[in-house]
Amino acid sequence: MKTRLLLLRTIGFAASLSLIGVPAMSLHGKDKAPSKAHNKKGTPPTAASLVGDMKASVIFIAKNAKDINPKSKQAVPFWASLKKAAEGVDLMEAGIQNKSADMLKGLNTVGLGVTELGATWGIIRSAHPKSTVGRGLKSLNAAYEMYMNHFGPSVAAFKKGGGKKGKLTDAELAMIEKSGTQLEALLGNLEKVHAAAKPKSYQSRMSFDIIGLIKQLVGIEGEDRSAYAKYQYQWNRLQNALAAYSNITKAYYPAYYKSSWSLLDPITSSMGSLFGSTAWSYYEGWEYSSVSIANYASYYEETSITESITESEETSYEESIESYDEESATEEDAEDEEEIEEELDEEEDEDEDSLFEEASDCEDDEDGDGVSDEDDDDDDNDGVSDEEDGDDDGDGLEDEEEDEEEEDEEEEMEEEDDDGVAECCEGGCCC
Repeated sequence: MKTRLLLLRTIGFAASLSLIGVPAMSLHGKDKAPSKAHNKKGTPPTAASLVGDMKASVIFIAKNAKDINPKSKQAVPFWASLKKAAEGVDLMEAGIQNKSADMLKGLNTVGLGVTELGATWGIIRSAHPKSTVGRGLKSLNAAYEMYMNHFGPSVAAFKKGGGKKGKLTDAELAMIEKSGTQLEALLGNLEKVHAAAKPKSYQSRMSFDIIGLIKQLVGIEGEDRSAYAKYQYQWNRLQNALAAYSNITKAYYPAYYKSSWSLLDPITSSMGSLFGSTAWSYYEGWEYSSVSIANYASYYEETSITESITESEETSYEESIESYDEESATEEDAEDEEEIEEELDEEEDEDEDSLFEEASDCEDDEDGDGVSDEDDDDDDNDGVSDEEDGDDDGDGLEDEEEDEEEEDEEEEMEEEDDDGVAECCEGGCCC
């Protein structure tokens, strides 16, 4: 039986993409060379330690978001998604301890929180040029992605099904078939949503992002478990983007949401239950919580900011995040509003980065302030110019030491595919 992994590549389905005038575009925006390893060695990460890093990253973001007013209605998606991520982390922590499905529920909540937080920050960050929120986002995303690629549902399904040589079950084939029908329905409504979007706006940018994610799904080939894992992983990314963008448009463009974007909500809801309904069953017999990750490359540099969070700060900021109430956020913020209504470059510009990628797209912006390192005289926003600073990126490593590590470890850097299963897991080290 041919699966939807191949059927979705039919001429008819490809033609439906062209109805919206979709240019060939990369989901990741500009093609970039893999970042070099600046490996700051630490203890091999575990499921529990990754969740701890996620929590510390959330606290770092809250701590460094002092100028993002929680009473501002323009900041609602930012604070609401940060609260969502914090709640997801707590669920994951409990799920790991109790060996329950709460871990997956929490992981899904964190994924939505990271996506919505990153996209919101991508819209308003120019109004907060001195904030280092971006560094916290990069750290949070790094911990989340490390978890997904080693302990996520794609890995569990890959392992449970027998690895690369395992065959897809009839139930799995049926889910792929059903997903194709849902994608076709989504595209039908997406055409209307895109047509109603204001040109050169974030409304239009978000619809293009969704199309880019769909194109990634359409492009997956194969009928083995590797293809299934990649499909499941990319499906989750699409689902997170749809839900996150729905929340953002509801807050920033209520008229557009009510008349247009809300058309996508019913299909978004049904998509969420497709793979999620069976995800926990794949974890049966896998003691994932006792596994450590041997190959973690530059992970500890990407999350180095977590070391700056004290226990007292963790407690204090956790309480402030938990107490956030979006209903009381009614004040106007003119600067944020200006960014939200900003006119963008033409969407057809293939170099335009996706809002979906904002959480991880900080390779050339160490402090996450929206100014590239090339144009930034203070890369880590510590008040000391780079010319006088011995640690430009604020990762705890002296620049000279970092340069040496780049030379020594560049050859060891492993470039991972976005397939939901880390290469080392495909070899069996964490399965």
